[in-house]
Amino acid sequence: MNLLPRRGEYSSSWVLTAAERPAAAAATIPNAAVIYWQAFSQLPAPLAEPQKAKYEAAVANPAAPVADGLKPIVASFAGSLAELHRAAQVAACDWNLDYEAGAECRLPHLEKARALSKAALLRARLGFAAGKTDEAVADVVAVLKLARDCGSSPVLISLLVDAAIEKSATEVLEVNLARLSPEQLDRLAKAIEALPATPSVADCIRHEGKMFGDWMARVIDAEAAKVDDPKAGGKVLAALFAGATADANEAERRKLSDLLSVADVRGPLRLARADYEQAAAIADLPAAERSSRWAAYEAGISKAGPAGSREQAMRAISSMFMPAVSKVCEKVDEANVRRQLLLQSIKAKR
Repeated sequence: MNLLPRRGEYSSSWVLTAAERPAAAAATIPNAAVIYWQAFSQLPAPLAEPQKAKYEAAVANPAAPVADGLKPIVASFAGSLAELHRAAQVAACDWNLDYEAGAECRLPHLEKARALSKAALLRARLGFAAGKTDEAVADVVAVLKLARDCGSSPVLISLLVDAAIEKSATEVLEVNLARLSPEQLDRLAKAIEALPATPSVADCIRHEGKMFGDWMARVIDAEAAKVDDPKAGGKVLAALFAGATADANEAERRKLSDLLSVADVRGPLRLARADYEQAAAIADLPAAERSSRWAAYEAGISKAGPAGSREQAMRAISSMFMPAVSKVCEKVDEANVRRQLLLQSIKAKR
């Protein structure tokens, strides 16, 4: 979907002048994301069956020995894993995401990070089994750093991928903590405590509210300029809905949007921005206070006004684009608890 011209102007020349070139020093600023992409570029080709099924089964069971037949597969990731360790030594990580693209913003690094983390954790398990505990711990810590770097982007899906990767890494550590000496445990605890922080759920919701809101405003303005019929607000909103994943309620939302005039369509956007802000305020609450607030909040979006009413039409944007933020909060809460339990386990074994 390409609704609008790309932002900015193309240079009239293919060659930048010396004044137009960025300062040389800017190119030397360390950025872990650049190194991660070198790791991703060396990932081996996807596995075919039945090796794929065996590989995924081994990944899913961190307590089981890694079968000998998988060792050559793990070895094929050596180049990528070398870059993973190099990236782990770089504090800053900026994926340079195109937030202004709104719903069209792409996050290709997340799936590649998950693939790389699986191989690193399998190699760590092989290292633990072979008594190479320093190397194994280094692999796991590098995965934890990768997870936090995935979560550094202030979008909710990045937090979820961070939580998922950290969960897998924590499971590998928990199974193997007894193999570590007190000195190794102490270094592991310090490494975990030194991992970069990630944005809060509330920060991500606020960022997404602006990211999607600004993008929607541009699309609405561009589409409204094309529509001759002042009553055809549904045609304007259809441009937004075209990029959303189809589901059982999509046809109903499209029907509702036809209740709005072109002049009306900015109303749903204003409500959507307010809904994001309300969601962020709830996410800021202590976990014990959130559940009842989430239920009322989500019901207010999905059941606004009588069925087929203009009130429902005014909430069409929120009902289409608003993520299930209560579930994200639950996953992030679980990840935070898991981090604390891991540190407690390490402390107890020192």
